[in-house]
Amino acid sequence: MALNRDLTRRDFIRRGARGVAGVGLLLNGRWVPLAAATQMPKPASPADRVNVGFIGAGIRGHILIDATKATGQANLIVAADCYQGHLDRAKERTDGKIETVFAQYKKLLDRKDVDAVVIATPDHWHLAMVLDALAAGKDVYIEKPMTRLVEEGPKIIQAAQRYNRVVQVGSQGRSSALQKKAREIVASGQLGKVTKIAASYNRNSSTGAWNYPIPPDLKNGVNFDWEEWLGNAPKRPYDPERVFRYRKYWDYSGGVSTDLFVHLITSIHFIMDAKMPSAVMASGGILFRKDGREVPDTLDALFEYPEGFNVNMSSTLNNASTPEQGMVFLGTQGSLTLLGGTMTLGAENPREGYKYSIDSWPAKLQDEFMNMDNHREEANPPLRLEGTVTYRAESPDATAIHMAEFFDCVRTRKPCSENAEVGHYAAAAGHMINLSYRSGKRMLWDAASGTVKS
Repeated sequence: MALNRDLTRRDFIRRGARGVAGVGLLLNGRWVPLAAATQMPKPASPADRVNVGFIGAGIRGHILIDATKATGQANLIVAADCYQGHLDRAKERTDGKIETVFAQYKKLLDRKDVDAVVIATPDHWHLAMVLDALAAGKDVYIEKPMTRLVEEGPKIIQAAQRYNRVVQVGSQGRSSALQKKAREIVASGQLGKVTKIAASYNRNSSTGAWNYPIPPDLKNGVNFDWEEWLGNAPKRPYDPERVFRYRKYWDYSGGVSTDLFVHLITSIHFIMDAKMPSAVMASGGILFRKDGREVPDTLDALFEYPEGFNVNMSSTLNNASTPEQGMVFLGTQGSLTLLGGTMTLGAENPREGYKYSIDSWPAKLQDEFMNMDNHREEANPPLRLEGTVTYRAESPDATAIHMAEFFDCVRTRKPCSENAEVGHYAAAAGHMINLSYRSGKRMLWDAASGTVKS
C-alpha cells in the first residue's frame, strides 16, 4: 500500500518494521532488536552433510571454505588449485583434514565421494569448469560473475537442466536480511513508484584496484602450473602479474563491471523483482591507475528497465570518501538507502508550491486560482512525518547464509534462489556495460532471442 497524506510517523515506522527478519530498528536513537528469522540452520548430522570439493583456493576460495565451515552443513573433502601455497593454506585452515589436488581439477571431479563443488577461479575458467562439474554429476556453487562472456550463460542454463543438477551463483547480498527486507518494502508500495536507483561501488587502494601481492615463493613448474591456469585463454609467456591480478585484464575478467557491478545488479534485480535491462550505456577510462591494466579504473553506466525505472551505476577505484558499496531507491513517496550494514527508509513529502509559478499572474486571478478546491493550502498538506526508520543487520554473514541455502538445495533438490538463469541475467547486464564501454555504442537486450545488439 502506498503512503498517503494522512500517514503519521508512527504508522510509517509500524509499516516499515512489520515482518522484519534478522535486522534491528533504530527508534529515537536507540537500536531495538527485532525477530531474527534469517538464521543459520542447525548443524546437520554427519549422515546429512554434503561432501564438497573446492576448485580454486585463492582469496575468495578461502572465504568460501570458512563460510562452508560456518554453515555446519557440509564436509570439506578436497581442494584443487594451481598454486601449492593456496593448498597448503587450505590444509592449515582445516587442521589438515582437507585433501588437496595440485592443478588438475578434473581429478577432483572424478571422485565419487564429492557431491558438490564450489568454484572460485578466475572468470575465464567458469564455463568449462561448471560444464565439466555438471557432466560429472556434481551440483555447483559458482562465484559471480557466472560467465566471462554473455553467450556463455545459456550454455550453463541448458547443462543444469540437462543433467538435473543444482546451481547457485555466489552473489550473496540477496541472501542478507536487509535486502530481503528491502524487497518486501518495495513490493508493499511504501515507496510509491520507484523510477530511479543510484548505485555505486568505490575504492581507493592499490589492492582494492586488484594489485594483490604476488607470493615470493612462486615458481612456475615447481609450485605453480601456468599452462593449467591459462587454460583456453590466449597463449602467452608466464606472467605472475596476470595470475594474481587477473581482474585487470580482459582475457580473464570483465573488471569493474563483472567484479563489483554484478553484486549491485544482482541486488537490484532481487529487490525490484526485475530480470534484465532493456538498454545500457556506459563510459569510463583508465584515469589514474596506469599500471598496465586494460580495464577502466573509473566507470559509469545507465540502465533502462522495462519495468519502468532507470539505474545510474558508478565506480571509481581512485576515491573512497563515500561508503564502498551503496544503493538508493528513489520512489514517488519514499526512498530506501542501503549502505554497508544499514538500511534507511525515508518518506517523501511531495507538496505543490504555487506561489512561484503564478506570481506573474494578476492578483485577482491568483486569488481565484488558489480558492479552487484542489488548490487550497489545506488541500495540499505535507505528509506528517519526521525522521526516518533505520535498520541494521543483526543476522549471520550473508555468504554463509547463501551457502547454507545451496547445501539445503543439494539435499532437497529444490532450485536455488540465485540459480543459473538469475546468475546469467546479472552477468549479462554487466557484459552489456563492457560491450557499450568498449564500442562506444548503446547496447540493447533482445528478450525474444536472449542476445545483445547495438
